[in-house]
Amino acid sequence: MNIIGVDFSINKPAICIYAKGNYYFFAWPWGLKESHKKIFQKNGVNIIDRIDDKNKGNNISSKMRYEVSNSLYLSNLIVNTIKEYLNSKTFISFEGQSYGSKGDVVLQLGGYKYLLMSKLNSYISFEKMYTYSPQTLKMIAGCSKKGKTKQDMIEAFIGTNIKSKFREALKNNKELFLNKKGINYIPVVDDLIDSYWALETFREKEGFN
Repeated sequence: MNIIGVDFSINKPAICIYAKGNYYFFAWPWGLKESHKKIFQKNGVNIIDRIDDKNKGNNISSKMRYEVSNSLYLSNLIVNTIKEYLNSKTFISFEGQSYGSKGDVVLQLGGYKYLLMSKLNSYISFEKMYTYSPQTLKMIAGCSKKGKTKQDMIEAFIGTNIKSKFREALKNNKELFLNKKGINYIPVVDDLIDSYWALETFREKEGFN
């Protein structure tokens, strides 16, 4: 049985896969610095390059065509990357949208996500796809109290005992993943860790511990 946790966004989608007792991390970031890519790639994260651009045109028709074309491209890229882990015994867990989210951006993100789910459905049934709220992920991570932040989610991940080169690197060489001021984490770290907590939320909620 494989379990896949997904933190889906248009610019920084990330996935954590649990298969045969091991954890595998993937990300498809747009516009990530080459120096940051190398940090991840040297420390257990598979970074997949993208060739899509952000030229959406200058009118509503061209923008709509762009979003459909780009969502197809991104969905195919993600599915083709992880298809070796997709079979009838695979479960997928998505982090959902925050409560009360609304607006065009939410609709756009939903469209991309629905297309990805449709592509995944070529390998597994919709019944094996689950979605949990961000608050539920925070609860599973032990970070649901008021005032807890993404930083706390990351620290909770570091404090686990899973066998992962990525986790070990964060634990032993945290400075590699911090910005120049040494305060905040570089892009994609939080997305990868949210995908891990999406996976663990499924295991906890559905009794697959």
